[in-house]
Amino acid sequence: MPAKSSLGLYFTDNFIEVSQVSADGTRLERFGQMVLPAGLVINSEIKNIDQFIQVIQKLFATAKPNAISLNEEVVIGVNDNRVFLREFVVPNIQGKDIDDAIEYQVRSLLPVMPTGVQTDWQIIGKDAEGGIEVLLAAVPLHIIESYISVCTTAGLRVVAVEPAVFANIRVINQAQLLGRNQLLIYLGDNFGVFSYITSGNPRFSDFLSQLEIDKNGGLSKTIQAYINFANSKHPSRPVLEIVVSGSRQDIDTLTPALKTENMPAVKAISRLARTEVLNHTLLHTAHGLSLKTLDAAVTINVLPLDFRLEVIRERLSGTWKLILNFLILLTVAGLGGLYYLYSSVLSQKMSLITRRNLYEQELNQPGNLELIKQTGDLNKITSQLVTLRSVTGGEEAVLRQLSAITPVGVTLTSMVLTRDPGAKKLVDAKSSWIMTGNANSRALVLSFYNNLIKNPDFATGQLYFGSLEKDIGLTFRIASQTTP
Repeated sequence: MPAKSSLGLYFTDNFIEVSQVSADGTRLERFGQMVLPAGLVINSEIKNIDQFIQVIQKLFATAKPNAISLNEEVVIGVNDNRVFLREFVVPNIQGKDIDDAIEYQVRSLLPVMPTGVQTDWQIIGKDAEGGIEVLLAAVPLHIIESYISVCTTAGLRVVAVEPAVFANIRVINQAQLLGRNQLLIYLGDNFGVFSYITSGNPRFSDFLSQLEIDKNGGLSKTIQAYINFANSKHPSRPVLEIVVSGSRQDIDTLTPALKTENMPAVKAISRLARTEVLNHTLLHTAHGLSLKTLDAAVTINVLPLDFRLEVIRERLSGTWKLILNFLILLTVAGLGGLYYLYSSVLSQKMSLITRRNLYEQELNQPGNLELIKQTGDLNKITSQLVTLRSVTGGEEAVLRQLSAITPVGVTLTSMVLTRDPGAKKLVDAKSSWIMTGNANSRALVLSFYNNLIKNPDFATGQLYFGSLEKDIGLTFRIASQTTP
């Protein structure tokens, strides 16, 4: 369903009306109606284009409860006195061949129709033998083109043109029509339209002025004449009900009056539940025209193919314009965001450059340069102290290791360590060491030596005895084997 309904525009020789319904098709939002100057429209033909355009402009400007914009899509109704309706039957053929059969039948009927007409057809049911019943509608092409020209010049976009009878049916609550054979009477202030419909589909329709109705003996006799005619044409579908519709203010009194004459009459109920227009009946032809684009069902549309394609093109163009405009706005917003980000980054860069220049000026001052030099010297001294600390000390650890493995009876008399210049520890593989001592026995010395070389720091030690003859009161020396 479209987001916005189309306008409905309808006129006769005497009046013109326009309607706009809500997008959900339940409320009349705006309505305008005017009496046409005498002679402006004769037999549904516009005689003065410029004056008619002025009438449309005034009609839209004076609509109630507020004006209607001329930049809208519109569905135009053609008065039934200029519409040719003909029903025919084609065999029930499956598939696409049914369309070909219908088109062939339409071409065969063209010679018996008025010349220069625009046609369209609609399947309306099946007959007793199962054949497909088709309703053909034909409208003079010059009338259609004049309507389109006037509306286009006024600023409107024509999306459909249809016989008024379809709008009169559409505006009625469809529950009143489905599955029934009826005579629909649409009454205006000075005319009446008599349509035979089955299950909501028209089979014929006739437009009569009030003078013609009076000549026929009044409304009741005219109704009876059309009922007799419909029953003679469709004996298997006799008229069982009369539906009274229309825009006349006394429409409510007509149904009871017909019932007193033993006519099965019911008042039509509008699909529109409410209106913004005060003191207004909801069964105008223009209302049904405005509802056309809201219905999913495809109905008669005598708008020429070129104009239909133009409508499709404009709608597609409008959709793409909306998409492109959105993308343009999105791009502009993105560029604005990027420009803002660029400006922000550029501002921060300039701020940082300014701060850097200030720092450089401060650093280049003589006093600060001297402080920097002194700081550099201090850092060098600190590095040297750290290096010195890493290569000195560790004696207590060595003594603690020796104390832990020296047994009773063994006395260390000296220990000399020669540290390699690149050594990081007191005892290192590249350093050399020697220790001397006294022992009460050779076994104690050997025990001490074995425990000593288990320590990785002293693993390279070599034992030497001061005398090979003594067994007690020995002196010994243990020295490292320097790694080349």
